[in-house]
Amino acid sequence: MKRIVLIAGFESFNADLYRQAVRLAVSGCLGLSVSVFSDRALADEPEAVAAALSNADVFFGSLLFDYDAVRF
Repeated sequence: MKRIVLIAGFESFNADLYRQAVRLAVSGCLGLSVSVFSDRALADEPEAVAAALSNADVFFGSLLFDYDAVRF
């Protein structure tokens, strides 16, 4: 089955909604794996993001930016 990674940027306030959708999708598709991260995870947990991306079949990214670089 497929492995999907989603990294949500600016709209990360929807992360809980994405996780609910993942639970629904996974419950209907045996073997489906979906990982959801925020763009902050790129800095906070880069190993986990890299591991998920290294074996992903599909990557979805939306409105990603470096918050710290934009803030200053």
